[in-house]
Amino acid sequence: MKINVVLLLLLFLYLSFLPGCNQEELCLSNQHSLQSGFYSARSKSLKDSLIKNTSIFGLSRPGNLLYANQTLSKIFLPLSFDNDETVFVIAINSLRDTIWIEHSKELRFISRECGFTFDFKIDTVKYTKTFIDSVAVFYPKVKYGENFENVKIFIY
Repeated sequence: MKINVVLLLLLFLYLSFLPGCNQEELCLSNQHSLQSGFYSARSKSLKDSLIKNTSIFGLSRPGNLLYANQTLSKIFLPLSFDNDETVFVIAINSLRDTIWIEHSKELRFISRECGFTFDFKIDTVKYTKTFIDSVAVFYPKVKYGENFENVKIFIY
């Protein structure tokens, strides 16, 4: 009987000191978002570009407006938990391009406080070419808590 009490006490102490997360950390982590930047396709060096009057919305969920008429150089695009493809429309003034991101996902345990999240692996990116010259995948893994630019979008 004493052994059970000691084991329970040790288990409680172990779980109390596990690293956790707080609500602020969850909100700021962009844990399921592909990170991307805009770059000039005409520049000889790799430098980011500010794109004015940019709106971005997801087609996976109707009405999913992510950015509305903003000046952007970096964006966060949330990937779908339900499908292996997530689709976004990028609108600059009256021009529109569509990006299809094919990805796989794997469920991962973060902590008791945070629960589970998905890690993603970007498989393929397809796009229309109204103002997008090309799209390059630089870091295909989208993981909880990491801050890497996954995709570079080159604009004419």
